Amino acid sequence: MIVIQLSDPHLRAGRTLAFNAADSATALERTVAHLAAMNPQPDFVIITGDIAERGEEEAYRLAKEILAGLPCPYYVLPGNHDDLATLRAVLPGACPNGDAGAPACCYALEGQPLRLLSLSSIEPGYHGGVLSPEAAAWLERTLDAARGTPTLLFTHHPPFLSALGVMDEPYGNAALLASILSKNPQVRLCCGHLHRGLATLWGGVLALCCPPLVMGIVPELTAQGGDEFLLENPAYLMHHFFDGRINSHFCRVPGDFPQAGPYRFSTTPKI
Repeated sequence: MIVIQLSDPHLRAGRTLAFNAADSATALERTVAHLAAMNPQPDFVIITGDIAERGEEEAYRLAKEILAGLPCPYYVLPGNHDDLATLRAVLPGACPNGDAGAPACCYALEGQPLRLLSLSSIEPGYHGGVLSPEAAAWLERTLDAARGTPTLLFTHHPPFLSALGVMDEPYGNAALLASILSKNPQVRLCCGHLHRGLATLWGGVLALCCPPLVMGIVPELTAQGGDEFLLENPAYLMHHFFDGRINSHFCRVPGDFPQAGPYRFSTTPKI
């Protein structure tokens, strides 16, 4: 079973450049074409947030048009740049309701060798992540239902520190999330948001950050780090359930893409 994780497309209405620098629409189009030509083809694609940079309806419609070219079902969860109501209105099947007690965008995809869980970490008006009490309760009972099944848990915000200073905002209820994960070694935590590929151990499980489709953050490990980005080839994670375990491959889309930067998020005009 192959699950592709994409993250942080940052699409803009009218195909405007993300942060006035990155051609995010073309990056997503060429990534979809690349995945459609894979052999073997993926079983699912999961997009871990920031589908639209400004939460514009036209940007979500552009995402829907491009993602229609995928060779398999796809699902999304929101990031801090997304507008949840608009995202769910335009892509309702890709961001389904969970069980009756689940918060928005907390859902499980069952019936496969791997369980795929989506955990929303957004709070309106807040750039960082949070585990709400409702999401925590949903996660605990959902994991308890199938502890013996290997599980990919997808969320937007990493709950751990990266040492990229400006990206390391407080994560609400991080200790509670770590406590839940510590009782569930079958889980692999798969995050977005950071715009860098990263692997670490946290809460007793392997935790990964997916590299971005656009705007790869420069790895400056200082209090001021995390504000600069590069234009480079789109990247993604390929999670492969093989020989009874999950292999997670860090991959890049081949081809000729603009290579430029660094640019600063804080000073690049967002027109």
